[in-house]
Amino acid sequence: MSSEAEKNNNTGLLISNFRSDNIYPLLPLLSQEFPNWSMDRIKNYVKLVVSKEKGLTAPSGILVAQNDALYYVGLLIYTYQTITSNLLSKDNKEEFANGIVVENLNASSPILQKNVFFILLESLIKIAKKNNCDFIELPKIDETYELIEKKYKEQIVHPNNFRFFINLKKI
Repeated sequence: MSSEAEKNNNTGLLISNFRSDNIYPLLPLLSQEFPNWSMDRIKNYVKLVVSKEKGLTAPSGILVAQNDALYYVGLLIYTYQTITSNLLSKDNKEEFANGIVVENLNASSPILQKNVFFILLESLIKIAKKNNCDFIELPKIDETYELIEKKYKEQIVHPNNFRFFINLKKI
């Protein structure tokens, strides 16, 4: 786990970037997210996501949420990507925008799911802004989307019913 950890005082959750080769503490969440994958496939995927090899064109990472007992209660897997800017605005300019795409999002408890997802997203927004990203693309998860829409209504762009963007230029 990274030394860059952030404690969310409202919930008591510790949010950090996961950078370890030891995925065993994350296995309950990873097995839930990838139920049909073998252990080796999960290990290779995590290794690829957290690697810091030079020359990678699409860096990625894993944000994790831990409770006071340091049990992993949530994870968010993300990649950096570039898209055409017309997905974020109605202009037809052929420009590109850099951003972060949420690939996988999981929580250990359905009761905590909304809050864990929202806290992970808040931390991801900080990472995105620090890295000069223009957007975050997310899956449209009904329960959590309501919380996100409430706070970021003016920044949300809807290209389809399955995914949406938060335009960081408006934050």
